[in-house]
Amino acid sequence: MKTKLAKAIFVLALAARLNAVDLIDLGEAPAEWTAASKNTALGQKALSYTEGAPIPLDQGHLIFNTRFRFEHVAQQGLQSDSAWTLRTRIGYETPKFHGFYGLGEFENTWALNLSQYQATPPPGGRAVIADPRNNQLNQLFAGYSGYNSDVKGGRQIINLDNQRFVGAVAWRQNDQTFDAARFETEIIKDTWLSYAYSWQTNRIFGVYADPIYTAGGTLVQPLNRFQTNNHFVNLHYEGVPYGTLGAYFYYLDLGTSAFSSASSGSTAGLFYDGAYKIDDDWSIPFRAEYAFQVSNGASAGSFFENYWHFKAGAKYQKYTLGIGFENLSGNGTRAFQTPLATLHKFNGWADQFLVTPATGLQDYYIYYGAGLPYEFKLNGALHYFTAQQSSNTYGKEFDIGLSRKITENLSGLVKFAYYNGNGSPNVGLAANVTKVWVQFDFSL
Repeated sequence: MKTKLAKAIFVLALAARLNAVDLIDLGEAPAEWTAASKNTALGQKALSYTEGAPIPLDQGHLIFNTRFRFEHVAQQGLQSDSAWTLRTRIGYETPKFHGFYGLGEFENTWALNLSQYQATPPPGGRAVIADPRNNQLNQLFAGYSGYNSDVKGGRQIINLDNQRFVGAVAWRQNDQTFDAARFETEIIKDTWLSYAYSWQTNRIFGVYADPIYTAGGTLVQPLNRFQTNNHFVNLHYEGVPYGTLGAYFYYLDLGTSAFSSASSGSTAGLFYDGAYKIDDDWSIPFRAEYAFQVSNGASAGSFFENYWHFKAGAKYQKYTLGIGFENLSGNGTRAFQTPLATLHKFNGWADQFLVTPATGLQDYYIYYGAGLPYEFKLNGALHYFTAQQSSNTYGKEFDIGLSRKITENLSGLVKFAYYNGNGSPNVGLAANVTKVWVQFDFSL
C-alpha cells in the first residue's frame, strides 16, 4: 500500500513539474553584448563612425527626430490661431551589457511664432494650440533586460494597451512622460504582465507653463507636472482564439489641486481585442471592453462610473471600414475620466472631450482607412456625440487624414477635423471648431 501511494505521489509530482516546465519560461541569461533596436540605414551610417571604440557603441540606437508642424484652429467665439513649431529630439540608447542598458533623450520645441498663438490653457479669448516652447530632459532611465523580463527606473515613456488610460500623447510636440519604476515579464506562457509606479507625470505643456490659480489664489491645475502616487497594472493573455484577453488596474493620485482631485480615481477593466481572419484578403477586427471607476483617497467626493467600448469592422487588403460605440458614464457631478490618456486618439481629432462632461459621453462612430496609389494612406472617422445621462446632443465631427512615407527617414501628413457642437456651449463645449495640420517628420 505504501509503495503504491509513494508511486502515486511521484507521478503527481512529476506531472506537476512537467506542467510547470511547459508553463514557465525563464528564457536565457543575457549575452555579453546585445544590440539595441536598429536605426535606419542613415542612422547606422552615423553610428559606424564609432567603430573601434572600447565598447560597441555602433550596436546602440542613435535617437534623432525632428518634426515640423503647421496647425490652424478656428473656434467659434474665440480668435483663430495658427502655430508653426519645430520639435527636435536627440539621444542615445546603449547596447545591453549582460542585460544592463540605459537611455537618455533631450527634447526641444521651437515655437517659431510663439507670441502669435495661445499655447497653454485657459483660452483667454484665443483658441489653444498646445505646443508651447520647451527645453527638457525627455527621457533618462537605466534598465535590465533578461530572463524574459525587463525592469527600468527613471524618466520614461509609458504606453499601455491602446493608450486609452495611460499614454505618451505622442501627437503633441512635447511628450507626456513619467518618472517611474516599471517591471515587465513574459515568463508565464502566453502571458505578459506589467507593473509601474510613477511619482511624477511631466505634462505636454512643458517646463515653462505657469500653474492656473483662482482669483483667490487657490491652485486649479499645475500645467507643467503632476506630483503623483500612481500605480499601473496590466495583464495580457494570448492563449485565446483570434486575439488578446487583457485586464488592468490603475490607481491615480494626481495631487491636491482642484483639477487633480476631480481627475483622480481607481479604474479596473477587461478587454478582448483581435481579428478574425476569414482568408488571406478578408478579416474582421474587433474590440470589446468594460471598466469601472471608483473614488479613492485622492478623489473629490464619492462615485462609481462605468466605461464601455465596442467596435468591429471589415478589412479587405488595404481597406478598412468599421463602426464603434464608446460610453463614459457621468452622474451630473463627476464623470468617468482618463486624464493620463493619449486623448487625441479618442472621441475626435478636434479634442473637444479631453475632459468628460459631468453628464457623461456617448460616442457613436464610423472609422475608415485605405491604402491609396503612390503609397499614400487615408484614414479618418465620423462621430456622433451625446450625453450619457440625458438626451442632450453634444454634436458631430468629421475627421480625415492623408499620410505618406516619402523616404526611409522622412514622412508627411495632412489632417483635417471639423466639430459641429449643435449648440453645446451649455455644457462647456465649443459650438464649432475647425482644425488643420500639415507636418513633416524626419527620423534616423
